[in-house]
Amino acid sequence: MILGTTWVLLLTSLLAALEVQGRFNVFISQDEVRKLLGLSSELFYVRDGVVNTYAMNFIVPVPANITALHFSWQSLARSPLPYVWVVEYNNRDAMLEPLFNITARGVIPTQVQTFSVALPCTGVRSAEVRVVLQLNVTSYSRIQNDTSLYFRRNKICLRDYPDTEPPPRNDSIRLDPGSLTSTNATFYVAVSCACVMILLVVTVTSLSYVRNNKGRAQDSLHTSYTSGAYAGNPNVFIRLNSGLSGSYATIASCHKPPLTPTPSPYATSYVTTDGSTHHVYCKPASTRASSRVSYYASSPLIQVPQLDPADRVRRLNVLRKTITTKKLLQEGTFGRVYLGSFQPEADLHPQDVVVKTVSEEASMLQVSMLLSEGTLMYSLIHKNILPVLAANTDPCLPPLLVYPYISNGNLKRFLTQCRTRGGDHYTLVTQDLVEMATQIATAAVYLHSQRIWHRDLATRNCVVDEKLRVKVTDSALSRDLYPSDYHCLGDNENRPVKWLAYESLVHRTFSAPSDVWSFGVLLWELITLAQQPYSEVDPFEMAAYLRDGYRLAQPLNCPDQLFEVMTCCWIADPEDRPSFSQLLDCLYDFSNALGRYI
Repeated sequence: MILGTTWVLLLTSLLAALEVQGRFNVFISQDEVRKLLGLSSELFYVRDGVVNTYAMNFIVPVPANITALHFSWQSLARSPLPYVWVVEYNNRDAMLEPLFNITARGVIPTQVQTFSVALPCTGVRSAEVRVVLQLNVTSYSRIQNDTSLYFRRNKICLRDYPDTEPPPRNDSIRLDPGSLTSTNATFYVAVSCACVMILLVVTVTSLSYVRNNKGRAQDSLHTSYTSGAYAGNPNVFIRLNSGLSGSYATIASCHKPPLTPTPSPYATSYVTTDGSTHHVYCKPASTRASSRVSYYASSPLIQVPQLDPADRVRRLNVLRKTITTKKLLQEGTFGRVYLGSFQPEADLHPQDVVVKTVSEEASMLQVSMLLSEGTLMYSLIHKNILPVLAANTDPCLPPLLVYPYISNGNLKRFLTQCRTRGGDHYTLVTQDLVEMATQIATAAVYLHSQRIWHRDLATRNCVVDEKLRVKVTDSALSRDLYPSDYHCLGDNENRPVKWLAYESLVHRTFSAPSDVWSFGVLLWELITLAQQPYSEVDPFEMAAYLRDGYRLAQPLNCPDQLFEVMTCCWIADPEDRPSFSQLLDCLYDFSNALGRYI
């Protein structure tokens, strides 16, 4: 009995030693995180002596307008914890030696202390300076080992912007009444860098929150990442102003690269000075690019020659007897969608297909639009694209367009059924919706590589199967089948007014960035399960609302970092919007974090 008591006392003393020796905190305060990322969160690198290896493995970008880093720390041990700081950096002609406002050697304070590390650029040249701050902490306990931490930073230094001059303003995504005028003062760094860091902060804090709230951990993925800040009508729109101006890191003279067939698998941008280009990036210290970015976002692509609508219809034309219509699936004023079968050869087994056609009363203009829009994706081959299979244009009969049959059909109708029928249909969680968005973005990367702008990206122009695999299709008959999504503004042209970018709505210009804007609205549709965007806004007022800086509000239960992706799709200046490759990287990071932490 005495021996057992001795062992208990010994074990208790050992546990006490573990509690009091080598315990300390190192974190970034809310003010520092807000300055870097626009978020009100603390980021702990070490908490109660436990190192956050996930956070330590990230290389953090430091924009040109941030000249110093701020850390907070505190010793929780009863015995002194001596420390030594060691600094390593390259590109010494672009940046001077980093300077601490504390001694390089000393003892970690027992009260919370904030110290700074100045990163002074010379202004002589533009460069990306790799900085490693090594913290060595000594423990006098025989039980605890010494600790070495490595804080990796990439400091952006720009020529002619030494730290003795005022730093450039950080207002790259400010949306105000004058923000639609493009000026040289608007700066851009790849949006995915910010999204990666936003994701890092939120996932780390969310992990701590979930651990401390076991009951709430059983909630669905919808509520596990929710901000809880929006509880009213999900269609209410908000105005984005200077409150979001610090959400993304920006650097002067930093421009998004043009779309190429081989974009970087990570968030990328370029600083160009004196004819030389310097690569700026943000990525985890150890990650395999091949597992993060889809084939079409990282591999060379062969551009498919584009044909005019008449040539496409001629090449698609088959005998009418090979197409059979069976069951009416959707019907509009003049449009019809049928479930049917297609048997191109007599010795082949008929395959289930979807057939689009028009009624006898359809005008020649409506027939022409069906054929031109319905054959837009002819000859495109991609797992997330639904191309047209065949067509028939026999004289005196309505034309027929044949598409592969997808089990769950139109994505908008599918989402609406999930919202109205709940668990009786499908129970979609955040990860499902993000995966759908990723597939659509992958399809858009492929379309843009073929120099094709979709012009009408929306859930109504996508289809989904029973395994939630999504394919982007054309907009043929959408105006007739979804009339509430289109509006005529007195110009005899039905347009998806509430999905259009400002420049497309006002100037009728379409481009890759205008598709990005529409994708932001599509992402909002996914999160709200196909609710109507801007439902309270008169279509004739949309241009004025967008011009004045108003955008869709954050939906109920929408994760903050996912809403950040939407808002950067709605940046006023098209040149400042992210590319689909960059959006893919954000979505992959967010999806991976959902699977890892919840």
